[in-house]
Amino acid sequence: MASTAPLKRADARRSNRLAWLVVEGQDQRFHAAMRDYAEDGAKLTVSGLMGIPDRFFLYVEPDSVRYDCNVLEQRGNTVRVAFTARAENVRFRDDRRA
Repeated sequence: MASTAPLKRADARRSNRLAWLVVEGQDQRFHAAMRDYAEDGAKLTVSGLMGIPDRFFLYVEPDSVRYDCNVLEQRGNTVRVAFTARAENVRFRDDRRA
């Protein structure tokens, strides 16, 4: 897994946001619940995906934001990620048409 600055627990805020995990080059998305959100990363609970890749895109639909993520830690279907980039006004359904 990528070595990136860890998510600072003191800076994390409890969150319960709907998000979609998308692997680059694939059209399929997987449901994720974003928890413990901070500016530099988050804790996610992922459904329907076996073997979470080290890098992926995370679309947060209510906020229209896409994060590029690197996995820092994984335990079962829960992962801690670092955000490496952020794009505003982006939705999965619109982005995949481009």
